[in-house]
Amino acid sequence: MRDFLLGLVFAIGGGVVIAVAQTYPTMPTLQFGPSLFPSLIGAGMVIGGLLLALTQIRQLKTAMADRRLPSSRYDVRGLLISLVPCALIVFYILASDVLGAPLCMAMAMIVLMLMRGARLWLALVVSIVVAALIYWLFSSYLLIPLPEGALFAQTSPVGITASPLRTLADAMEVAHG
Repeated sequence: MRDFLLGLVFAIGGGVVIAVAQTYPTMPTLQFGPSLFPSLIGAGMVIGGLLLALTQIRQLKTAMADRRLPSSRYDVRGLLISLVPCALIVFYILASDVLGAPLCMAMAMIVLMLMRGARLWLALVVSIVVAALIYWLFSSYLLIPLPEGALFAQTSPVGITASPLRTLADAMEVAHG
């Protein structure tokens, strides 16, 4: 029953994400607006939530046909593990302005990989490479600025802000093109 309710909540949350994304301003010169990615994520949440709820309905019907009631034990550890991705999203939203998007993404990936049993060195290498790649793709190709973070922003004596992350993205762009 818990999975059924969690699936419904996830589907409703996805619907809210889609509804909010549709309120974003459109830009007539762009083929795709700023609502594209949130709408895709919301659609994925709706589909995943509905699939979770529907599979749980099938399991509940099977359990009722066998006249066995589902286990009433409450799995607190499983619930906490399922809430970690949500907590990491909240962490990213709250901390990315200070720490920067790449660092927050890397930290979130490390936590998720370690929870799944990956070795520490592998989690560190993969998360750093993937976070840098995502930052580079968003800043260079999609031209969507991600937060660089106040922690890494450097201001020169004349007031020009130079970020090591921006310099890294520029260097990767020069090497690529």
